[in-house]
Amino acid sequence: MDEVLTTLAMTGATTIMSAMATSAWAAARAGTIRLFRRSEPEDQRALEVRLDREEVLVRQEPDPDSARRDLVGGWRLQLVALLREHPEARAELEALVASVGAQLPSEERTSWIQHVSATGHGMAFGAQGGSITVHNTPPVPQPVPARDGDSD
Repeated sequence: MDEVLTTLAMTGATTIMSAMATSAWAAARAGTIRLFRRSEPEDQRALEVRLDREEVLVRQEPDPDSARRDLVGGWRLQLVALLREHPEARAELEALVASVGAQLPSEERTSWIQHVSATGHGMAFGAQGGSITVHNTPPVPQPVPARDGDSD
């Protein structure tokens, strides 16, 4: 269930951020506010202010796509938290994604494709809308045991 929830939250965050500063923004903003209606009134107002501020940032950014990508991770976390606390919001988020996705201008429809592979003893890591930190520490060499008859 957690993987499904995380995937839906990522899709929701990507769709909402893709709508910022486009003709689909009004619908995305209203749907996001409706989705978080379960929050306290002061949290609701803070959400509205956050959405408006971030939309202005995206609109003013020379590279709006980069700004949108930067915002996705925080919204994914918000949506995961919402879905964990209110599992009944899943259908509403799915409907928001479908509705807003259909309204996005074709150049704003986000499609991420990622191929990650490793062969032999290799390791491969991939992340979209987030980051991965890998600490690959080489093995500590072990002393070779002395054999009978060996001298120091």
